[in-house]
Amino acid sequence: MSPELTEFLRLTPLGVVVGAFGTLIGAGGGAVMVPVLLALLPQETPATITSISMATVFFNAYSGTVAYMRMGRVDYRMGTLFTLASLPGSVFGVLLIHQLPRNLFDPLFGLLLLSVGSLLFAYPLGSSQVNPRSHGSTSGHDTFIGSIGTAYIAVLSSLMGIGGGIIHVPFLVRILKVQPHTATATSHFVLTFVALTATVTHVVMGDFNEGLPQAMYLAVGVMMGAPVGAALSTRLHGSLIIRLLAGALCLVGLRLLVRLF
Repeated sequence: MSPELTEFLRLTPLGVVVGAFGTLIGAGGGAVMVPVLLALLPQETPATITSISMATVFFNAYSGTVAYMRMGRVDYRMGTLFTLASLPGSVFGVLLIHQLPRNLFDPLFGLLLLSVGSLLFAYPLGSSQVNPRSHGSTSGHDTFIGSIGTAYIAVLSSLMGIGGGIIHVPFLVRILKVQPHTATATSHFVLTFVALTATVTHVVMGDFNEGLPQAMYLAVGVMMGAPVGAALSTRLHGSLIIRLLAGALCLVGLRLLVRLF
């Protein structure tokens, strides 16, 4: 069996799982993808790791967004405004990642996973009444706050290669009081353009010289898994899924931090 086929058979099923799960929770899958890539590619730089992840996140977000658009869940007004606010941050995050060595990136990513995982475990989506608003009813003040928050999330997500949905969805639900299903779909819409912008920036900076084959194998998988996640999102209880993800994020974060000692 050729090395290319072996790599394809190893990474494509992973892409299917990440695509389905990422679309299910509106996270794009980067929070799952990056830890896996850190383990599979210990010799690669943070720029290469995040470039592969962001390319995969783009294909996942694009496929998931198409499915959500067909369901009529995307808030286009909110999504467009937040996309415009986030694009500069997605470029800035890629520029910053080139300043981080691998021995600093790993513990920082571990802290991020542990923090987000702990927060989601304590306050999973759907575990409390948030009096969600319906489509298109966000006020001007909410739109302003949302644009600022989304811009900062874009920097962090592009820097860490996680796409940002795992932070953006709770932000939309708990701060802006958007309905969870609308938040998941709209976050995916924004994430599509954020990930695309970050991926193009990585291409311009030459970060795909090493990671292009892996990104393409994973992309094949996530394109198949994303519609499955969108379909499952209407049938599964959100808080349980989020708590399972939170536990996994905490374990991976702890593992990355323990490696320092």
